[in-house]
Amino acid sequence: MARTDLSAQFDKISDRAKTATQHLRAAGQGTRDQLAVDAAKARDKATAAADQLKDNADDARNRVSSHWQEVRGKWQAHVAEVRNRVEDKADQLDARAAATDADIAESYALDAIDFAQAAVEEAESASLDAMYARAEADALHA
Repeated sequence: MARTDLSAQFDKISDRAKTATQHLRAAGQGTRDQLAVDAAKARDKATAAADQLKDNADDARNRVSSHWQEVRGKWQAHVAEVRNRVEDKADQLDARAAATDADIAESYALDAIDFAQAAVEEAESASLDAMYARAEADALHA
């Protein structure tokens, strides 16, 4: 496998998080209708990212541990379930139901943020392990 600049790849996480933060702040100033459009676009981007992750995992299935396959599968099932619940409830006009839907959506967002933070920690650990393994291999090869 070719050498990979893992720190550059890791920088992409920070850059993407900063962009997402800017989008969230801007969306907070938008109208309800604009929020609906923004949410739909974000769902489409998240779906595309999940599909890309699946494609990448499928391409590298022999190199990916079964544990991560299981985590990825559970995460995709969880995302689909939550989205279905939110979409099913979006048509209800009752104010109480709308508040409950908002609570569910906010809870899901917090869970996704927690998952992302844990994924960043895992990515850092995996990257450092990979960098150490490469240094070890180089040292033994020399």
